Amino acid sequence: MTGWKHQGSRHARGYGSRWVKLRERILKRDRYLCQCPDCEGGRKRVRVASEVDHIVPKAKGGTDAERNLRAVATDCHRKLTMLQTGKTPKVRIGIDGWPVDE
Repeated sequence: MTGWKHQGSRHARGYGSRWVKLRERILKRDRYLCQCPDCEGGRKRVRVASEVDHIVPKAKGGTDAERNLRAVATDCHRKLTMLQTGKTPKVRIGIDGWPVDE
């Protein structure tokens, strides 16, 4: 296998009831604020986080350890995943001067 692929059920991929509890703990720990490099917990921009991201992806040896997890906004998660897989995210600047993900 050359890379991680979305195969099997979420439970088979390790996202069962244990993950649901861990995910909620991480979101609460991070105050439901996006912790991605573009937001940094509201220090750069404020975005509500609804997802949890593996800082080191599971496909690259990352684990579900809390220090490897961060709360992120949906758009930020999509962008992080694209960057981790070598794709270039499309970003344009909105009229307010902030990046707008497409």
